[in-house]
Amino acid sequence: MKKLLLVFVALLVASGALFAAGAGEAEDAPEGPVTIDYSFWGNPVSIGVEREIIDAYHDMQDDVRVAPVVAGYNDYHTMLLTQMAGGSGPDVLRVDSYYFEDFLSLGALRQIDDLVARDNVDLDAYYPQGIEENTFEGGLYGLPWGTAPLYMFINLDVFEEAGVEVPEFDWTVDDFERIARELTDGDTYGYGLELNTVSVVLPFVWAQGGDLYNEARDTFTLHEPEAVAGLQRLADMYAEGLMPEDSITATADTLTRWFANDRIGMRLGSAAEILGAQAVEGLRFEVMNMPTGPGGNRTTVYKSNIIGIGTASDKEEAAWDFLKFLRGPEGQGEELYMRAKRMPPTIDDQRYWELYADPTLYPRNVEANSKIIAETYGRLLPLTGGWLEVENLVVPELQGIIAGAISAEEAMLGIAADAQEVLDRAR
Repeated sequence: MKKLLLVFVALLVASGALFAAGAGEAEDAPEGPVTIDYSFWGNPVSIGVEREIIDAYHDMQDDVRVAPVVAGYNDYHTMLLTQMAGGSGPDVLRVDSYYFEDFLSLGALRQIDDLVARDNVDLDAYYPQGIEENTFEGGLYGLPWGTAPLYMFINLDVFEEAGVEVPEFDWTVDDFERIARELTDGDTYGYGLELNTVSVVLPFVWAQGGDLYNEARDTFTLHEPEAVAGLQRLADMYAEGLMPEDSITATADTLTRWFANDRIGMRLGSAAEILGAQAVEGLRFEVMNMPTGPGGNRTTVYKSNIIGIGTASDKEEAAWDFLKFLRGPEGQGEELYMRAKRMPPTIDDQRYWELYADPTLYPRNVEANSKIIAETYGRLLPLTGGWLEVENLVVPELQGIIAGAISAEEAMLGIAADAQEVLDRAR
């Protein structure tokens, strides 16, 4: 699916046909309510939450009707690009930050600074990481959705059974390796990981002082010594037997099952996966930051997504009104997301944490730990154009590295030139 998406991007850039029809052409004012399309990805649970938000918006006014356009995540961005290839597109759309700069390069998102200034939208209400991931070259192209860390999940029963204390925030990769070793016993392993994204290994690369790109994000650096050391360390842990043998082909669902069945003591997981873990009866778990190292404290991936106005829309005022309701500090969308436990708060307001963080459910410290991560340990991914194309080069090599089929240094050197070519072309 990623390859298909990249083909669509290439075709659209080459043709220059994006939004050839309808963009910027206002229609005569229709009689009755204006209908706008709102595109998002989701599963049955999340679709229900979006439906509640749309219904609440309809209840408060009669001028705008919202038509949801939804797909599963794996198909979603390709669906959008297919629409765009036909000269159309949604009025309001959610975009994963992985794709943000690729969508901008196609002219798919309207800059909204003028609307924000006109209506005095308080951008300081959001966690700053969310605003940063919605901004490009000083321009704001959407309002944040789903701003949260990728946590280290801690299985409290596995820790207690092994007599191991839950680490403090300043734990290091040395502590992580020691704890994984102490938790590993029989059919129980210290750590489990999936190898389908770069995000799952970057915390260990960052801990050693390496990164995927340089600070300017114009040079591939995953083959440099510090980055290689982080990747090789994970491979050495796997070779030692501190992870299940089938970690190499594990999926997020596999990790969830292992974690719920006490087969692994630690795993990396998203905020959305907290909800799934809470549904497992009797599962006691906590979430915290990723281990630190000589490269510094900021080793926990902190990520947001974008909800913006499509440049194909000829109903910008209606789209903006709904976007403010959905994601604005004065709208109702955040409250409804929090009541559904859909994600931790994107807006920095205690009342939202009180709705989201149920003190009767694990993880008991999600509010405090999330705030500490945001302030001290969180780090945005070095996202830039061509991210997924580079990821398609890196991920197969990661599987070979962890399996011991190739050294981290040899693997990353082998793809460095191709990754740099993608980066140069995208920029």
